[in-house]
Amino acid sequence: MKDENGSISPRQIYDVLIVGAGPVGLATAIGLRQRGITNILVIEQAREFRKVGQGVDLLPNGLRAIKYIDSEAYEKIKETAFKGFQSPAQKPASGLGEFKEKPAPPKSLWRQKNIQGDTTRSFPTDFQSWFDRYGEGRVSVSWFDLQTTLRSLLPPDRVQANHRCINLEEEAGRVRIDTISNTATSTNPFAHWEMRQSNVDTSGSTQESQGSDPESYYAKLVVAADGINSTIRQVLYDNKGLKEWAKPHYSGFSAISSRIDNVPNSIIEELDNKYLQGERIITVHNNSGQLDLPELKLLRLMLIRLPDNSVSYLLYAPFSSNAWQNKSPVEILDLGTEALKNAEFPRMFTELVGLSNPEKLSHRLFYMHPVNTQNDFQPPWNHGRVILVGDAAHAMPPFMAQGANQGFEDAAVIVTFIAKLIQENGLDKKNAIANIFEKYERIRRSFVGQVQAATMESNQWTQQQWDDFNEIVHRRVYPSAVTLGE
Repeated sequence: MKDENGSISPRQIYDVLIVGAGPVGLATAIGLRQRGITNILVIEQAREFRKVGQGVDLLPNGLRAIKYIDSEAYEKIKETAFKGFQSPAQKPASGLGEFKEKPAPPKSLWRQKNIQGDTTRSFPTDFQSWFDRYGEGRVSVSWFDLQTTLRSLLPPDRVQANHRCINLEEEAGRVRIDTISNTATSTNPFAHWEMRQSNVDTSGSTQESQGSDPESYYAKLVVAADGINSTIRQVLYDNKGLKEWAKPHYSGFSAISSRIDNVPNSIIEELDNKYLQGERIITVHNNSGQLDLPELKLLRLMLIRLPDNSVSYLLYAPFSSNAWQNKSPVEILDLGTEALKNAEFPRMFTELVGLSNPEKLSHRLFYMHPVNTQNDFQPPWNHGRVILVGDAAHAMPPFMAQGANQGFEDAAVIVTFIAKLIQENGLDKKNAIANIFEKYERIRRSFVGQVQAATMESNQWTQQQWDDFNEIVHRRVYPSAVTLGE
């Protein structure tokens, strides 16, 4: 149904309404359309699609999942990722077959080293090395470019921005999603780099009065792909007496980051000769068993060598959740250098970080939605006609670059099950819906739990432990009994 302006009327009842137009929500929509399910809509709270977000690493398991979802999406993502590595003299490929023959990014290693400069483990960062080992590659792409690439594969009228979800209600045979538009732009407190005094409000309160009058959308099924700060999750959990798990929990890790220009030659020479040794990027940690505080073994410093005596760094450290509360950038920087000293890093590293300009310092806390809790309770991912996917279900820190990849695996599974349900006329059968959602959780929960645990523990792994786990993760095949349960 369309209104007088030709836009989609929210009174239509969709087979599937997807909340969230990030990569996972868009991949879900693409997969459903690829399987003939066209009565769908994606709504997004952002007022417009603009350049936001960090880079995303897509690894073999995620690329296999997106290839299963839609082969064109897979090729387009690779094409987008490789564009930055084409030389200006190259003639653009006229087709995907030609593009495949273009040179891949150069081979390189990302090494993790101890404070003595010895390599404790490493992995390649180029597509071909991963492909040779796992039968599928690895690409890096910006979040916005990934979103834009996927959005281009959907009809424009199937993706509607400027619709912020504020409530949902289950009605007879359908779900009602209430939204408002033109709300004030706000940052996500659970996935945001700060560059000022750390006083971010994580209460999740929304100034709904600043928006337009509510509009309602109706659907037989709702896929909540609205990220770590998921409104759908919060409404569902509040209504089920699970408020403790409605919002993200602090992971125990924080990060400080900055770029430093004009680094003194003495520091550059020690970095180049003892640690970087020709590599562009390394991570340094103290793997000694003699530290006064065992948790300091979890601290690590990522360094990126830039031209002209410039270095970027990212310091991951196990600070308490309130360590930065109401702290100025200068005070936060002091906490970072003090942590390096306590972890017995060589003086050169504390001097390097100490050179940071506080006005250009970025910092953030990392949050997560635990798959398994300390009391073995497992927060549910579905209720009635609503299912959570991606970060809305199981957000985790980026230490193993599995957030988007696990989201794509979620999309591959839920697309398969929803398409089959609709093809078998099961949208009005409560038991059939419950069965596919329970099956989705059963297949995905155990594996995501392993990945989430590895994300938090892998910093101290040996090369063998790292390789063994990667064999499990990156050789997953779609479709198969392991990944789809059939």
